Amino acid sequence: MFAKPPRNILLWVVILATVSLVVGAAGAGFLHALEAVTRLYQSTPWLLAALPFIGLFTVWLYKGPLKASAGGVKDLIAQIKAPTTPLPATMGPSIIGTTLLSHLGGASVGREGTALQMGGAIADQGSRWIDLNESERRTLILCGVSAGFATVFGTPIAAAIFALEFVRLRSWAIIPCLATAFLADLVGRKLFFAQHADYRLPLPADYDLSGLGSALALGVACGLIARLYVYVNHREAARPNPEPYARIFFTGLFFSGAVFFQHAEDFTGLGLSVIESALVEPAAPLTFIFKLLFTLACVTAGYRGGEVTPLFFVGATLGSAAAVLLSLPLSVCAALGFVAVFAGAGAVPLACAVMACELFGPSIGGYALVTCVVSWLVAGRKGLYDEA
Repeated sequence: MFAKPPRNILLWVVILATVSLVVGAAGAGFLHALEAVTRLYQSTPWLLAALPFIGLFTVWLYKGPLKASAGGVKDLIAQIKAPTTPLPATMGPSIIGTTLLSHLGGASVGREGTALQMGGAIADQGSRWIDLNESERRTLILCGVSAGFATVFGTPIAAAIFALEFVRLRSWAIIPCLATAFLADLVGRKLFFAQHADYRLPLPADYDLSGLGSALALGVACGLIARLYVYVNHREAARPNPEPYARIFFTGLFFSGAVFFQHAEDFTGLGLSVIESALVEPAAPLTFIFKLLFTLACVTAGYRGGEVTPLFFVGATLGSAAAVLLSLPLSVCAALGFVAVFAGAGAVPLACAVMACELFGPSIGGYALVTCVVSWLVAGRKGLYDEA
C-alpha cells in the first residue's frame, strides 16, 4: 500500500514540527513520571499489595469514564489502516495514567503501548482542525507513532521503521516519520531532559562463520520464545472474559503473592537493572522463563503499558544465559537476545535490527539482522499486532 505525498509541504512542516514538540514533551514527561513511580514502588514495598486494587480501578476506568479509549493499540492500528473518525482525545492521557498505575503496583508490563497510543492519539487530534484526506491522515498518525516510540525508547531510526513495519505498510511516509522521530527525540532529550539507558559496550567488528552460526542459533531460540508468547497472548485475547474484574484482581493477587513469597522483586516493572546486569555477567538459566510468565499474566489480565521492555528483559537474559554455549561474547549474545525476542513477537525484524545498531553500536548490525530475521521466521511471521 503506497500513499501519495501531501499537497502542501509548508503546512506539513508546521504540522510535523508541532507534533514533534508536543509528543516529545509528553513522552519526556511520561518517562520522568515513570522513573518517579518506579522509585516510589521500590522504596515502598507494601505498594505491591495494592496491585489487585489497581487492576480493579483500571478495569473500571476503561469500562466507564475512559471507555472510548479501551480499544488501545487495536483501535490505533484500525485507524491507520482505514482512517474514519479521529482517535479519542482521552487515549493519550488515559494510557499514560493507567501505565503509571500498573508500575506503581509493580506489574510486569512495559511502555511501548503507551508510546504508540500517546503519539498516535496526540497527532491525530490535528485531523479535527485540518482538512486531511485519508492518506494524509494515515501519515499524520504514523508520524505521531514514530515520535512517541522515539521519545520513549531513544531510537529514532528504529521508531520510523517500526511505525510502518508493525502495520505492514510500504509508504513514502518513512521520510516524514524519520523527520518527526528525530525531532521528537531531540525535543525530549534537550528541552525536557529525557534520559535513556546507555547500553553501548565493546563489540567485535569482525564477523566469522562460527559467530554467524551462534547468531542463527540464538535467533531460533528467541523465535521459539516469541512464538510461545504470541500464541498464548492471542489465545487469551480470543477467549471470552465475562468476569474482567475477578480476572485482573486474582491475577494481581497471584502476582503479588509470588513476588513477595519468592523474593522475586527483579521480575516486577521494566526490569532495567536486570537487563544491564545481563549484558555484563551471565544470567541465571531460568530468569527469562519467569519474566515471560509474569508478563503474560499481567498483560493478558488487563494491566496497561505493553510488553516490549519485558520482552527485552526476556531476550537479554536468554542470550546472556545461552552465551556459555555459543562462540560469541556474552555482551553480544545478550544484546542480540534483547532485540530478537521482540523482533519475533512483534514481527518487526527490520526495526529491531536497526534498534540494535542504535542501542549497542553499528558493529553488531550484521549479527542482529541474522538473529532478528531468523526469530521472525521461527515465530511464524505474524506477531502481536496482527489478528490472531
